[in-house]
Amino acid sequence: MPPDVVYDYSKCTGNGQCVQVCPVQILELTADKRWCKAIDGYVDNKEAAEAFHSQVEGKKDAVPIKIHNSMSACLGCAACVAACPEGAINILPEFPEGQSAVEQVK
Repeated sequence: MPPDVVYDYSKCTGNGQCVQVCPVQILELTADKRWCKAIDGYVDNKEAAEAFHSQVEGKKDAVPIKIHNSMSACLGCAACVAACPEGAINILPEFPEGQSAVEQVK
């Protein structure tokens, strides 16, 4: 099972620290530099990429969701987790089969 890279868009400010430290360069800033995200081509569960584009992209204010990205290219090193001052990214050991890509933040 690949790692589950979880972005919490209620916390992300788009500072880009996670992008800069990723040793396999699978994270990026959006064109407007508002959000950090997994690069679509490295996301194994396409539902996650679609959820970002439909529910987060283009928004300026925090969005109360977490997006779970199944990413087999992720090393699980957690450099991105350590670099994010907002605590907006986490890596879980594996993305369980059948898990939803979107989780509401309460």
